[in-house]
Amino acid sequence: EERRAAEMGVRLVTWDEPDYPQLLRAIYDPPLVLYVCGDLAALQGTGVAVVGTRNCTPYGIKAAERIGYELSRHGCLVVSGLARGIDTAAAKGALRAGGRVVGVVGAGLDIVYPPENRQLYDDVAGIGAIISEYPPGTPAAGEHFPQRNRVLSGISVGVAVVEAPLRSGALITASLALDQGRDVFALPGNVDSPSCEGSNQLLREGAVFITSGMEIAQEYEALFPDKIQSVRKKVPLDEKQAD
Repeated sequence: EERRAAEMGVRLVTWDEPDYPQLLRAIYDPPLVLYVCGDLAALQGTGVAVVGTRNCTPYGIKAAERIGYELSRHGCLVVSGLARGIDTAAAKGALRAGGRVVGVVGAGLDIVYPPENRQLYDDVAGIGAIISEYPPGTPAAGEHFPQRNRVLSGISVGVAVVEAPLRSGALITASLALDQGRDVFALPGNVDSPSCEGSNQLLREGAVFITSGMEIAQEYEALFPDKIQSVRKKVPLDEKQAD
């Protein structure tokens, strides 16, 4: 298994190695092995997972991209499932800011899902990392994604939910985050949009109200002064670099 992974440029990191993420090791059911493509050092950043629906609105895309951008500019590591919609937008925003992204996927690292995200996978692995608990060759099966979500929240200090319907993987991630003692943030959405019903419900249940990535970074500035840059004002999204 190690030889096969090495031939693909993938490293195996076991639960008892120092490179294994400390936060993830502390959850109640950590993966015994992580397959890692990219820079292992990225796994030690102050991670905030940005999650949401695949069937998002233009408002959600813009908000997720800005949140990812601002988190990166203020020193946070953006954690993403690299799915369509909100996940992709947040990851692109972080990369545009020059920050690192850790992608957590529900398939083997040799399988890109969704397939149209091939360039995003390459960009994330190039300066950050992509991780999976599944060996190469494992297809992207539906039952893998709830398992993947516990890793998303497990390597993060907080989870930001941007547009999530009532039945969604993003709400599963938020619930897992609470079980793991992580912070949960939510962006308010259109009350008439089904894609925002779950995220708005999180706000009613006590999630931290946010409108920007800067507000998330402010929550961690005092806790991680060596990693989070001083947060005093919103960082403008550089529209000139937009795709």
